[in-house]
Amino acid sequence: MLSGRCISCSASVRGTLRVDVRVSLLFNENAGDGVSLRQICESLERHRHQVTRVEQGDGCSRLLAEPCDLVVAAGGDGTVAAAARALAGRGIPLAILPLGTANNIAKSLGSSGPIDDLIGGWTSARRRPLDLGMVSGARGERRFVEAVGGGLIPIGIAATKALTAGNGRSQTLKPVDALRKYRETLLHLKPRQWTVSLDGVRTTGSFLLVEVLNTPSIGPNLVLSLDVNPSDGFFCVVMAMEEHREQLDGHLQHLIEGRSSELSLDSQPARHVEIEGWHDMHVDDRVSLPEKAVVSVCIEPAAVQVLA
Repeated sequence: MLSGRCISCSASVRGTLRVDVRVSLLFNENAGDGVSLRQICESLERHRHQVTRVEQGDGCSRLLAEPCDLVVAAGGDGTVAAAARALAGRGIPLAILPLGTANNIAKSLGSSGPIDDLIGGWTSARRRPLDLGMVSGARGERRFVEAVGGGLIPIGIAATKALTAGNGRSQTLKPVDALRKYRETLLHLKPRQWTVSLDGVRTTGSFLLVEVLNTPSIGPNLVLSLDVNPSDGFFCVVMAMEEHREQLDGHLQHLIEGRSSELSLDSQPARHVEIEGWHDMHVDDRVSLPEKAVVSVCIEPAAVQVLA
């Protein structure tokens, strides 16, 4: 496993081209697309970018140890989110090479296509602001990119991870398999009473889920709202109650079958959200116990600039 300084992955390529951009690369070799580190480095250098540092996995504590002009996240949503958190407020742009199974963040920013085409387009790409969320609880603060929520999604994430652990598989489940697990979770899910405050306006009810969204899709490409713009300075808060169970179930079934489907759940924009009563929650793909009566979620507008 290579991690650290990487001045040349393909010296013969760089020897014929002028270097324009110094790149620090965060690469996840376990991402589902099967693209190798060497392939990425060769493509970067073919387009006159100098790879000055490579870090592997989702961790990126030394990603900015070398001076760089651009950070590239090559992997799935976990890799992209790790890079975005490291770059928050630093002014160094982020470029995404989506190699994962879901690629929710890349899709929300319009970053898709063959790897070499994406790299070749960076010279003419515009910088698009990417909002980040900040969730605060008893264990401190944590930034997120996709969503934070309670109810169906964290229980579904936990069930999915338990399934892979039980099968002795380290790889990520295919989205369709994860969606089946979410549907099974929904079947047995009981509504829970929470109080939700959206920019100071409080609502108390029994919910199947409450999701504070920064991207339209989360987890296994589960689209909960099309009214989400990760660049507009607002979250989209989606809430589902018992009367929405059948609609949620049908939505999951259509996605499993590969059919197009849209939800019409209640959703509202907000910059600051507080939730009282969560017994479980997720922050992006991490599940945790809040350990605090009130969970606070705030938006950080334009925290990162992304080439898109």
